Amino acid sequence: MPFERISKILEAPDGAFVYAQADYAGHAFRVVCSGCPDLQDTPYNSSAGALLAASYHAEHDANQRHVPTRKK
Repeated sequence: MPFERISKILEAPDGAFVYAQADYAGHAFRVVCSGCPDLQDTPYNSSAGALLAASYHAEHDANQRHVPTRKK
């Protein structure tokens, strides 16, 4: 199953658009940011984690230094 958007589209202070996506069949979750092309390569453990990371990334931490992620 392809990734589908699971959050509303948020706008970061720099004008970038951020949202969370999920592939429930493959148990894969990620965050997409129009200003950070490498961000979608970071996996998350759950949809809740991806939602929280998208919100936090858009509002507070554009570099995502403080959002925990799982290791591959």
